[in-house]
Amino acid sequence: MLKTFLTLLALGAGVSLFALELRRRLAAVEKVGQGYPEDRPFLRAARLVREVLFQSRIIRHRPVPGIAHALVFWAFLAFALETLNHLSQALVLLPTGFLPASGLFHDLFQGFVAFFAWAALGGILTLFVRRFVLRPAPLGSKLSWESGLVALFITLLMSTYLLKYHMPGQFGMGAPLGEPNWWVHTLTLCAFMALIPRSKHLHLVLGPLGVYYRNEVMGHMQPLDFEEEEMGVSFLKDFARKDALAAFACVECGRCMEHCPATGTGKNLDPKQVVLRVRQGMLENTEQEAVSDTVVPEEWIWQCTTCGACAQQCPVGNDQPLLLQEMRRGKVSEGEFPATMRTMFDNLERSGNPWRYQGTEAAAFIRELGLPPADGSQSVLYWMGCMARYDDAYRKVAMDFVAILREAGVDFGVLLNEKCTGDAARRAGNEMAFQELAMENAEMINEIAPATIVSTCPHCIRTLSEYKDLDPELRLGEIPIVHHSKLIKDLIQQGRITLKSDSDFEGANVTYHDACYLSRYIGQEVIDAPRDLLKYAGATVVEPERSGDRSFCCGAGGAMLFTEETAGTRINHERTGELLQTGAKTVCTACPFCRTMISDGVNDKGQAESVEVLDLAQLVARSMETKR
Repeated sequence: MLKTFLTLLALGAGVSLFALELRRRLAAVEKVGQGYPEDRPFLRAARLVREVLFQSRIIRHRPVPGIAHALVFWAFLAFALETLNHLSQALVLLPTGFLPASGLFHDLFQGFVAFFAWAALGGILTLFVRRFVLRPAPLGSKLSWESGLVALFITLLMSTYLLKYHMPGQFGMGAPLGEPNWWVHTLTLCAFMALIPRSKHLHLVLGPLGVYYRNEVMGHMQPLDFEEEEMGVSFLKDFARKDALAAFACVECGRCMEHCPATGTGKNLDPKQVVLRVRQGMLENTEQEAVSDTVVPEEWIWQCTTCGACAQQCPVGNDQPLLLQEMRRGKVSEGEFPATMRTMFDNLERSGNPWRYQGTEAAAFIRELGLPPADGSQSVLYWMGCMARYDDAYRKVAMDFVAILREAGVDFGVLLNEKCTGDAARRAGNEMAFQELAMENAEMINEIAPATIVSTCPHCIRTLSEYKDLDPELRLGEIPIVHHSKLIKDLIQQGRITLKSDSDFEGANVTYHDACYLSRYIGQEVIDAPRDLLKYAGATVVEPERSGDRSFCCGAGGAMLFTEETAGTRINHERTGELLQTGAKTVCTACPFCRTMISDGVNDKGQAESVEVLDLAQLVARSMETKR
């Protein structure tokens, strides 16, 4: 009876300390936003199984520590039934627990648990060495006593079980050291429970919820309802509840800061600290301002390029670019934003593009190319975007893409009165300017109802796809919006265009820069398509150090194209350096922003005479056999 009483006392203390601290954190979450997303439950459940049960995201992005973490996680799952059996041994009527103490099931089950116990020991040793010996920068310079204590607890839990399993005569129930071994395991378990909600290991509880409630589309912002006086995030209580929950699930692994272009080039923005500061601020007072010296400094929110590298890496559902853009919306609604943004905002409102060009200039260029106005009779709408309509350098890309469409016999048209999609306005927090531009564009698109929209600009594609959120009557959600790399690849595969066998790029080394708004926001299809096009042209693709969905940003996203970097190294210089290190004499891009930033970087590094920066459309057009 004494053993039962002491066990219940220890277990009650552990559970109570766990529950009280968890309640404090959940109480802060409940003060934020409203409810949780309820859409697509089956897709969310599938993601939960994939990323939590099978640890797919953790393993993919950091294989060695990812597998080590997965082994520890799977061991905890394997131990669930054994832990209940262990605790039941405190009951007078179940001195050996409720599971069979011998027989086939006992041998198989206990062997299964022992296997994972050894796996967990190997995993926790790997993680311990990494955190306390190797100490990679993303983990931070400060040693975490909590991590050390957790490593000790897990080691004790696994070791006490293995001693009992391998040496039952000494450490099993009824053996000389059986009782001390049982108590070490039990008290360690209770202490671990008390520690979990007070440390980053709360992700064991909240992490699965963060993954389940995460937006299907990274960085997805809901439109603000100005009639309801929605103004973005001014106070911590204005954040969405799912984002608050994910913040409390943060595991402090540093994956986000490791891949952040702002952090990596010496700027003050640190996406890991954004989450931790928001979390701490919510614990203190959800009524306080979100942007402040004590929570998220204003400088930080204007250094984000919205590249999504951080959110893509997060294993528990944090979406740092979304947090920062929501705070931008809050500041812009208060009339507070960098002076460099003022000109862009004014130009968008007055001229419908970021540079104050008159629409007549775009119309003259369209007439010069002889582009057919979209009137509803064509199957494809070529969405030109501001760069193709107004930028002299990028107009060359538009001309080559039009040549490809004509060679393939694509029935396409363009909008004479096309306005900026509002990408820069929205990423910079000017939701009102975005919605005004979006509704004008959406009405024109709805009127002609194309079967497909194609664009050479990933930012346009991303923003056009957001129009459907503005009004349920908009049909844009039904219209495929494709990147030109995918369309050109399809045209080649259909035999509608043919590339020369002796093109200028036959056997040449070409490096390709993955645009963030393609590789991370759209996915594998537009990672593969550009590389396939280069191979079709006979080129040898030479990958830079970071590529695919782990590509490094060019520095132009998040409206940063229209402002100046004033801290650290220029992001485009960092990326250009990686591309030049490949030794390739041709750098290929698939985004007008990227082409501009990489071209500037090549020029700034004095390599403009020896290295050519091309868009995919230019490379294909040069390699194409012409019949028309």
